[in-house]
Amino acid sequence: MNFATIKYLVFILVIFSIYWRLGRKKQNLFLLLSSYFFYANWDWRFLSLIIISTVTDYVSGWLIYNSNSPQRRKLTLILSLIINLGILGYFKYFNFFAGSLVALADTIGWDISWTAAKIILPVGISFYTFQSISYTVDIYRGQLKPTRSFIDFAAFVSFFPQLVAGPIVRAKEFVFQLKEKRHFSAENFQTGLTRFMLGFFKKAFVADTLAVYLVDPAFADPTAYSSGTLWFSLVGWTVQIYADFSGYSSMAIGSAKMLGFDIPENFRFPYLSWNISQYWRRWHMTMSRFFRDYVYIGLGGNRRGMARSLLNICITTFVSGLWHGAGWTFVMWGWLHGIYIAVFQIWRMWRKKLGKWNKSPSFPGIIPGWIITQLAICVSRILFRSPDFSTAWDYTKGLLGSDGSAGIDVPFLVWICFASIIFDHIAGWLKEYRPEFKTRVPVYAAAAFYAVMFVFLYYAYPHDIHPYIYFQF
Repeated sequence: MNFATIKYLVFILVIFSIYWRLGRKKQNLFLLLSSYFFYANWDWRFLSLIIISTVTDYVSGWLIYNSNSPQRRKLTLILSLIINLGILGYFKYFNFFAGSLVALADTIGWDISWTAAKIILPVGISFYTFQSISYTVDIYRGQLKPTRSFIDFAAFVSFFPQLVAGPIVRAKEFVFQLKEKRHFSAENFQTGLTRFMLGFFKKAFVADTLAVYLVDPAFADPTAYSSGTLWFSLVGWTVQIYADFSGYSSMAIGSAKMLGFDIPENFRFPYLSWNISQYWRRWHMTMSRFFRDYVYIGLGGNRRGMARSLLNICITTFVSGLWHGAGWTFVMWGWLHGIYIAVFQIWRMWRKKLGKWNKSPSFPGIIPGWIITQLAICVSRILFRSPDFSTAWDYTKGLLGSDGSAGIDVPFLVWICFASIIFDHIAGWLKEYRPEFKTRVPVYAAAAFYAVMFVFLYYAYPHDIHPYIYFQF
C-alpha cells in the first residue's frame, strides 16, 4: 500500500477514526491488526515471516534477561541472530551468492549447472528484521528490559507507518510509548498532517517528476547522451533519491505523529554537508546509527588504533552496501564510501597534528570541502542506480567524454523540483539553527504557502506513481 495513493489516505483515515475511540490496550491491539492488514496488502504470505521474527525475539529477550549464565545468554542471542539473519539471507541473498559462486566456478573452468530460484523479496524485510534484532541485542547488552506484553512488542515490530522502509526504530525508542495511553492532540494532528503532506510533495512531485523527465531516460542508455546531459541527469538522480526516501520518511513520521507516536528523524539536510562523515550523520540517520552501534562498535570501533578503526569502517560500509541490495554494484558502492571515510579520517588526523583542523570553519572555508563531498556522493550514486557494472562504466565514461550527442528537453517542472529541494534544505537549516525565524512567519503566510503547494501538486505531479526506491531493500 503505497503512501502516495488515495488507497492509503482512506486507510489512515479509517484507522484514525477508530483508533482514538479505544483504550490503551485496545489501541495497541488495533494497531497490530491494522499493521498486519497493511502488510498483507503487499503479499499476505509473508506475514508469517514477521510473526516468526516477532516470536523469536520476544522469547529470546526473556530468556536472555532471566538467565544468569553468560554462555546461555550468548547462545540465545546467537540463535536469535541465526533465525533472523537466516530468513533475511535466504529471501534477499540466496540467488546473489549462489549466482556469484557459479560465476566464480566458471572462471576457473568448473562447469556447474544452476538455475536461479524464483524467490520473491518480501517488502521491508531488511527494516523490520533490524528493528527486531535491536531488541534482543539491547537486552543482551543490559540497555533494555524486555516488555511483558507480546501485543506491545508485536505492534512495535510491525508498526505500519515505518514497517516497509523505515526509519529504523529501536525498541527502547518506541516500546515505552506503547505502555502509555495516547490522547488525541490537535497540535500533533496538525504537525503530523503537515509532515505527511510535505513528504507527499517530495515523493509524488519532486522524485517522480525527475525520474520521468530526466533520470530514467539517461540511465536507460547513457551512451546516447552528451556529457553535459549525463552530469545534469546525475544531479537529478541525487535529488530524486533524496526526495523519494526523505519524502517517505516524512510521511511515516507524520502518520505516526497523528497516532500519538514520535519516531526518529531520518534526514537532516544532508546536501549541506561539507565532509563525508558529516554527510553520513545527516543521511538515513537511523540506518547509519544502527550500523555504527551494532557493526562498527561491535567490531571494536576505534578502540584498537587507527589502522583497525579504518578496517572496521570499511567492513561496516561493506555490510551497509550489501544491506542496500543483493548486487555487486551495491557492494562496490559501500566499499567506495568506506574509502571516502577512511581518506577523510586520515586527512583530519593529519590536519589535527598540524594544528589546522577546525571543527566549525567559516563559510568560505567549507566551500572546497562541500564541493568535493557532493561531487564524491554524486559519482558514487552511479553504482547505486545502475543495474550492472557495464551500465555504471558506460555512464562514468560518459561523464568524462561521451560519444553520444543527444540531450534531454526537460520541462520547467524539473527546475521547480531543484528549487524545491534547495528551499527544503534552507528551511531545515533555519529551523535548526535559527528557530526564532519561524515565529516571524505570519500564520496566514504559512497557510497560503501550503494551499498553493497542494493546488500545484494536484495539477502538476505525474499520476503514474513510481514505487519507493527503498522498497527493494
